[in-house]
Amino acid sequence: MLSVIHDKNHDGTRRMFFDIHLQWSTQDLVQSTIRKSTLELRHLRYFIAVAEELNFRRAAERLHISQPPLSLQIKALEEEVGGALFERSKQHVFLTAAGLVFLSHAREVLEVTARAKAVVKLALSGEVGELRIGFTPSSEFLPFLPATIQAFRAKYPGIALTLRELTSAAQIAAIEDHQLDLGVVRKPRGRLVSAVRLTKLSTDPALLAMHESAPLAKKLKIQVSELKDLPLICLKRGPGAGLHEFVTEVCWAAGFSPCIVQEVQEVSTMITLVAAGLGAAIIPAPLARMQLDKVVYRPLNGKGTHTDLFVVTHSKDKNPLVADFKQMLVNKTVSRG
Repeated sequence: MLSVIHDKNHDGTRRMFFDIHLQWSTQDLVQSTIRKSTLELRHLRYFIAVAEELNFRRAAERLHISQPPLSLQIKALEEEVGGALFERSKQHVFLTAAGLVFLSHAREVLEVTARAKAVVKLALSGEVGELRIGFTPSSEFLPFLPATIQAFRAKYPGIALTLRELTSAAQIAAIEDHQLDLGVVRKPRGRLVSAVRLTKLSTDPALLAMHESAPLAKKLKIQVSELKDLPLICLKRGPGAGLHEFVTEVCWAAGFSPCIVQEVQEVSTMITLVAAGLGAAIIPAPLARMQLDKVVYRPLNGKGTHTDLFVVTHSKDKNPLVADFKQMLVNKTVSRG
């Protein structure tokens, strides 16, 4: 087994160490275990060149170095590993059994290193990677969110997008713990931690969704005070459940507590129950994109009948992909405003 350990030279340049455990059997049962060997990648390249050419002169020409330093480097390598990697004669050079084992591991290390460099280069250029995005149950109906996702995927086809439906508070906690890169939230109650940054996307008016046969459906605009004792359907309450908190605060501001008769997990279920005539629902205006038979929407008038939508990121995040997705969200919101 061979592991890569990173360290620095005295001049500050980066160096790789290899934690090598090689065990092989020959007629003489040679065993060697090396811990934290100070091998560098160039030693492996020198060794592989000699092993493939089986000739020090040709290997030196291939490496564009003179033969004596190459011979010294191979000798130092053998002393480092504690055994001969080559059998030498005046006419021929052969790999020992230990050398054959070492060759396969040396090639593997160089291949892994090359792949790692290539992946890092692609990641730095934004061609590969992952972006983890959170959204609330109600924000999936916002027109600019799917539009932003589509535009981002077109610009960065190599970036994997991981989408998670979470409450606003759960998103903020996940971003604080670096489990999410970005979230779309309704601002929850309480003081926000300094580790996150909120950027407002939109301010949405509240609407009342109700069955078309409801008495209030005859009005063009409804006062919040008229909702007292009206059976309401709402998203399930819980820590950081932004829409439930919004409904509660709108009613409290009008001097009464909401008469919630049913709590559901999904926005689509909430509107479906409204269509069934089981109650009305207070929603942000973008959710009116859900058009069901028998459901009508009317503006609400009263204190606190607007709700803000935010994009949330970590305050110390410097990922250019996060910044670009965030700016795309802002631009899409403005263009659809």
